[in-house]
Amino acid sequence: MTIKTQPPVATTTTHASGGKVRRVGAAKRADPATAMENVPRTLPRYRDMLRTAPLTQRVEIERNGVPCQVVQSLIEAVGISNSDFQRYVRIPKATFVKKMKDKAPFAGTAGLSVLGLMELINKVETMLVAEHGYAEARDFDVEKWVGRWIQRPQPALGGLMPAELMGTPSGRVNRPGGL
Repeated sequence: MTIKTQPPVATTTTHASGGKVRRVGAAKRADPATAMENVPRTLPRYRDMLRTAPLTQRVEIERNGVPCQVVQSLIEAVGISNSDFQRYVRIPKATFVKKMKDKAPFAGTAGLSVLGLMELINKVETMLVAEHGYAEARDFDVEKWVGRWIQRPQPALGGLMPAELMGTPSGRVNRPGGL
């Protein structure tokens, strides 16, 4: 899965001295509507995309947000309520309801929190496969396990629940055990 961006734009300007200067500008950002057409709408495919996305694609994913269908699937997969999810990612109920009704992507802080939760699930799954092999990991419900784990106070977090920290950049980075 790739998000289409346009090639760098070359512009020619006249310098005050009369000489012409040719500049190659940064690539234009993908049109969010077009970019979202190419994004997976299922949780497993979206998580797979996150695992392999190069930096430029990650930046576009972060800018464009997570499709509402993926967000709803994630909420169901981890086994939390919509209201708990809203509290964890710090999104007002009215905004959450509007995004779901309009089928709008979750961008900004809420989108980054959703991406952080999916990255956490991917890391736990990777660790599980590395330690136990694919056959055993295949039968383990990593989303439900992470959903329970983020709702339990953790001594390494000063007794806070990981879910309480998901809505902040530091909380998404500073997880015990490098998770």
